[in-house]
Amino acid sequence: MPSAHPSAEFTILVIDDDPSILRSLGDFLKGQGYRVTLASCGTEGIEAVRRETYDIVITDVQMPDVDGFEVLREVRRVSPGTETMVITGVRETENAFRAMQEGVFDFFTKPLRVDNLHTSLQRTVRFRALRREKDRIQERLDLAGREARKSHGLSAIVWESPAIRAVREQIRQVSESDATTVLICEETGTGKELVAQAIHYESARAGGPFVAVDCSSVPEALFESAFYGHEKGAFTDARTARKGHFELADRGTLFLDEIGDMDAGMQVKLLRTLEGRRVRPVGGSREIPVDVRVVSATNRDLKKAVAEGRFREELFYRLNVFSIHAPSLRERPEDILPLAEYFLDRYAREMRKPIGGFSPEAVDLLQAHPFPGNIRHLRNLIERAAILCATDQVTPRDLQDTDHTYRVGMIMNTGIGAGQAGSATPADPAGDIPKADALNLAALERAAICEALRLCEGNKARAAVLLGISRQALLRKLESYNL
Repeated sequence: MPSAHPSAEFTILVIDDDPSILRSLGDFLKGQGYRVTLASCGTEGIEAVRRETYDIVITDVQMPDVDGFEVLREVRRVSPGTETMVITGVRETENAFRAMQEGVFDFFTKPLRVDNLHTSLQRTVRFRALRREKDRIQERLDLAGREARKSHGLSAIVWESPAIRAVREQIRQVSESDATTVLICEETGTGKELVAQAIHYESARAGGPFVAVDCSSVPEALFESAFYGHEKGAFTDARTARKGHFELADRGTLFLDEIGDMDAGMQVKLLRTLEGRRVRPVGGSREIPVDVRVVSATNRDLKKAVAEGRFREELFYRLNVFSIHAPSLRERPEDILPLAEYFLDRYAREMRKPIGGFSPEAVDLLQAHPFPGNIRHLRNLIERAAILCATDQVTPRDLQDTDHTYRVGMIMNTGIGAGQAGSATPADPAGDIPKADALNLAALERAAICEALRLCEGNKARAAVLLGISRQALLRKLESYNL
């Protein structure tokens, strides 16, 4: 059990060639609860320092064999975390000045006043305690950083295919650079946020925050408050001051997902911020500098959006300093089985089920499917299979009800599974999936939304995940289709 007296946790080495001073100091310090070691000369003190680590070393300067400054140098060499104090003669002001230059915590003149020593030791104990706590906190932060890098860095990206090998190399390149904006383009469900996290945790910004924002869910009226923050009283409901996304991500990474869905007015404000790297909170009187790497992602063709006037050209080029193509699962079929095994291992551990892998027939079934919903599609399927699996292997029986996982993906891709569709009208959410070649894109999308809502029993958040869009985007589509 730790001592109730805080000084009992501290070890002190006292070095002095005067036996009376050495003995009286030792008795005093032991009486204060410190654990004390005594050394009668510099050589003996250096040997003690080499054998054991002390919290504090108190040494005389003038000693016949080895002077106190040599002792200080040896302490600094073998135990840089040890605090040092020196005892010097009253007329030895040069020694006192030199001791302070050597980085000693305090110095005392002879004759030594124990009350001064006691006060200094109390300061030293508090300082050491604070430093120990700082070191413990830093150790925890370093451990958390290593775990975060392991969980979200390059090692978290499952890869076998050349397509992903190229992405890993791009992540490595941009992580080592100081590029302030990166654009990730590809279909929904390809793992764009995972790429953004890898860029962050492999970079020098890994110790800073990673802040993810779904741009499609931020209304233009709330853009400034959400991204720049606000002061207390800035508007009716601003009861307290709040930092915005840019300030929260300072010295880290701000991930802007679905950047292609951002309204025109918001695009202008974002461009101005990226150019100036300063934000002004709503109701604030001064601008605040921010140091943020912005990683954006979209499943839209931004070049086409620029040509059609739906996305600002200046913002596109500002975001596209470094671009990464996140390949779809169709472009990386070699990764289907490794990804499936990764997800199965994860869900089996979470569910505490002894599932060792996939049967050969299940492997064939997985590798034969195009996965129109990409990695998210595969992940959801494996999670469901882990729930259903009653043996030590996932079998086609666990994957056979792929309707619930694949139907929305098929209905949203006119080139996949169209021949298997039924003939119900798109307005009937309970009916079979309509033939893709008999519908225009709007009707096809409406049918997919209806099917997703039916499968998710009306839960809009889950339906949005199944469709691969944000909840806000789904709400807009429900309104546009009068559903």
